[in-house]
Amino acid sequence: MRKQLTSIGGRAVAVLLGCAGSTWAADVPAAGVSTRDIAGTYELVKRVTSDGKEVLPPAIGALYTMNNGRGNFNLFFKDKEGKLASESTISRYTLAAHEYCEWIVFTTRNNLDKPGVSNEAPAVTNHCSPVTLKDGRVVFEPAGEGVVESFDMDGFTATAAGQFVDYWKKIR
Repeated sequence: MRKQLTSIGGRAVAVLLGCAGSTWAADVPAAGVSTRDIAGTYELVKRVTSDGKEVLPPAIGALYTMNNGRGNFNLFFKDKEGKLASESTISRYTLAAHEYCEWIVFTTRNNLDKPGVSNEAPAVTNHCSPVTLKDGRVVFEPAGEGVVESFDMDGFTATAAGQFVDYWKKIR
């Protein structure tokens, strides 16, 4: 169910092409992809649900910082019944030419996977997923998330097919 309600996790996910001096062409050379390519702090600007509805702050809010193989993800929103749902996750990650890997170190989830508060991370058998480079964007799906993240120099999108697209802006 976490797949349906959060965006990054890979939060990850939050995390973009933030090294000084990096350039983005139509296609990034596979050999050049590294954790620096997604490093940064991202702020969730909006969520567009599958029915086209835009959810904006203060109804939803999130920050995602990724740097040097470490991530910190915080998300808050109100569900359809008006109940607060949230996630706070500390993670480790690697990004190489063809693979993104993520491990949750600690997480607290409220009304996401199940009612109430839980410290259980989604079960995954493989912490790694393929990376593709498409139109100058670094694209991957963090294991266990059900969300495809697509990064460029300015931010990233997190897409949960048939549910929502989150738009993240790089702020640092």
